[in-house]
Amino acid sequence: MATARSSRPIPTDSAWSDKLQELLAWFESNPNLPEKIEPIVMLRFLKCVQYDVEKTKPLVELNYSMRNKHAHLFIDRNMEDDMTAKGLRVSDLLILPGLTPEGNKLLFFRMADLDPHTRNSVEETKIFFMMSDARFTMPDVELKVGEWRDLDDSDIADGDVQIIDIGGYTLRHLAYISIFVLRIYMKFLQEAYPSRLRAMHVINCPSYLDRLISMMAPFLREEVRNLVQYHTEGMDSLYKQVPKDMLPEEYGGKAGTIAELKARGIQSIKEKSGYLCDERYWKVTGLSKSRWSWF
Repeated sequence: MATARSSRPIPTDSAWSDKLQELLAWFESNPNLPEKIEPIVMLRFLKCVQYDVEKTKPLVELNYSMRNKHAHLFIDRNMEDDMTAKGLRVSDLLILPGLTPEGNKLLFFRMADLDPHTRNSVEETKIFFMMSDARFTMPDVELKVGEWRDLDDSDIADGDVQIIDIGGYTLRHLAYISIFVLRIYMKFLQEAYPSRLRAMHVINCPSYLDRLISMMAPFLREEVRNLVQYHTEGMDSLYKQVPKDMLPEEYGGKAGTIAELKARGIQSIKEKSGYLCDERYWKVTGLSKSRWSWF
């Protein structure tokens, strides 16, 4: 059954609490969904579609259908795995603290090791969704140590803004990108992710940018393509789009060093490892085979 237990109680007088309770009951009775879900995760799905219950249901079903179809990316995960540990070492994937004035969360990615042979699309994708799933069980606002309050939708970001530093990328790096994994990642991000993509900023773009765009284009819906901005002339154009102070110190901001932010993210995964590896939150046992043919 779906759990209604949360470390942050659900208020009974909010405009969305009845809708959330309805969705939790629906989740509990749906054989095509896992056994459990955290209420804050369901609230993210609900907020993502402007609190429309009927639009929330297919979004949730697609999310878990894709997870189970591609369990090697979304379910079979272990922080102690050697390949995952290597993926964490060679990539910097950061969830930056705080929210932008527009209410969005900043996500940052860059290569920590520029050797093309270290690229692993499976592990990089797995780590991204491990960090996202850990994040989704917690508020996006920064709470003080020991601070406690009821579940509140204002504590959840309105959407995500991704910043991707591709400085140092070469055509050899592109050869190590799995098109199959990229296709799954982009489809999940665009159609099944419980947070709206508001913008994607690609910085330190290389001279072969046109080839990179050509490779990505088939996997992006038109409305998502319009959200991607390529910054080719330094950082000033990025500073006009996102608050400079929210960036890592290495990029002119005040959020902390990349090493500090990365350690914080890894610690978050470790603290949530029991949740991330608990199949009751992810695995669907009653999913009919007919529902697997969509992808």
